[in-house]
Amino acid sequence: MVGDLHTHWDEVDVWQFAGRPYDLLFFAGDLGGGLADSTLRVARSISRLRQPTLVMPGNNDTVDIEDLAAELALQDGVGRILAITADREDQAGDVRLCGYSLHQLRAPGVCVDMIAARPHSMGGASLSFPDYMRDTYAIDSLEDSAARLRALVDAAEAEDLVFVAHNGPTGLGDEPHAIWGCDFKPGGGDWGDPDLAQAIDHAHSIGKRVLAVVAGHMHLETRQGVERPWRVERNGVLYVNSARVPRIFAGDDDTYRHHLVMRISAGGVEIEEVLLAGSERG
Repeated sequence: MVGDLHTHWDEVDVWQFAGRPYDLLFFAGDLGGGLADSTLRVARSISRLRQPTLVMPGNNDTVDIEDLAAELALQDGVGRILAITADREDQAGDVRLCGYSLHQLRAPGVCVDMIAARPHSMGGASLSFPDYMRDTYAIDSLEDSAARLRALVDAAEAEDLVFVAHNGPTGLGDEPHAIWGCDFKPGGGDWGDPDLAQAIDHAHSIGKRVLAVVAGHMHLETRQGVERPWRVERNGVLYVNSARVPRIFAGDDDTYRHHLVMRISAGGVEIEEVLLAGSERG
């Protein structure tokens, strides 16, 4: 899992991930720096990855969705270790966009459905980019979005679920330093997505087990210079914020690159942070 990139991605990352035995890669969004050319340039590089890869569009990724999908689909595609299917099958290759989509993760001892939540979220109590969401996804309100996500939960065949998103859900704190708390308004506030929280509650109500919720968006270092927790466990669910920004940074002896690894087994999930030195292959 790779958090918000904000252009911090290059050919060294492609080289490093090529050497790591990951079954599936997930990007939490915000590929570029807010300009269409930077987003498409990063997407073109991501398309060279050889593992099956899902990319959740962030609030900085509101370029034309077909242009973004085309850049990600540049690679020819390789055999998959996991059987990954989605309700959008119009993208060639193993690197694809996700959002309002259902993906099956199947491997020996693993039967998990992954639900990709609302793309392009900016957080808070209103629908981000309403005109764009209406034209692209036929979503007119947060209520529409919640209904779409609940329908995906109902459609999931597996009893165990993992949610992936750009922004996390409400309900995990309103302090500026909470995992998805608001650090840019006086007094803070809960800046999570209410539609995602409703989908998680719905999953619990119909007897599904939610193993984890993985997102980003709210940078781990707040504007006040306080470090948010990158993981919180609540009621048996592991919530993970992958937005360590910048993900490429200088250490005392080398340049390091950040990502997270989630391991799913019959017993649940385990997750850890990984820092690769710039000279280190996977």
